Amino acid sequence: FSQEWTLLPMAKGTTLDDPSLDLCNGVFPSEKERIERRQVSATKVGSTFSFLSSEVVRYTSDAAGRRAIAELKEKYQKCITNGGGSEKSGAFVKYSFLPVPAFSSKLVADENRMVAYAKIGEGESLRTLFAVYQFQGALFSGLYVVRGGDTAFTQGEILRWLDAAGVISKRLSEAKASPNT
Repeated sequence: FSQEWTLLPMAKGTTLDDPSLDLCNGVFPSEKERIERRQVSATKVGSTFSFLSSEVVRYTSDAAGRRAIAELKEKYQKCITNGGGSEKSGAFVKYSFLPVPAFSSKLVADENRMVAYAKIGEGESLRTLFAVYQFQGALFSGLYVVRGGDTAFTQGEILRWLDAAGVISKRLSEAKASPNT
């Protein structure tokens, strides 16, 4: 980020109190297998993004990471089928998924990633989410970009965020290969 951005830890961003996998308001049993988490948010005066964040999570094992991506993909498919998901309160939140353009960014292998692009909610709560979920063994990284209202991201914006996710993928691979992680 350039200097006009402010990058700060999120409230509770170093705790396991908040969920990491909350797409479509699903319940993810793998959340109990997280042992470390760091989430930061980026803000900039005048930015069109209402939320911009990245997080890294360490699970108890590679197997726990595989369970987490499997749960995420299962909830994603159910969300597509149902057109949304129910919050803990029982209220249904509408999700309308949008196509992700073809990209050349080098992300983790297909089976270890998920890219979600959706309009969420209705009326005043309508927002657009672009998220890249990447798993490398026991490590997970999520990149989340949200814009309020009905304005979708341009193809150029999505491709730039996918390039950023490519940098994260490289770092995940390097961290996985390091004996000190």
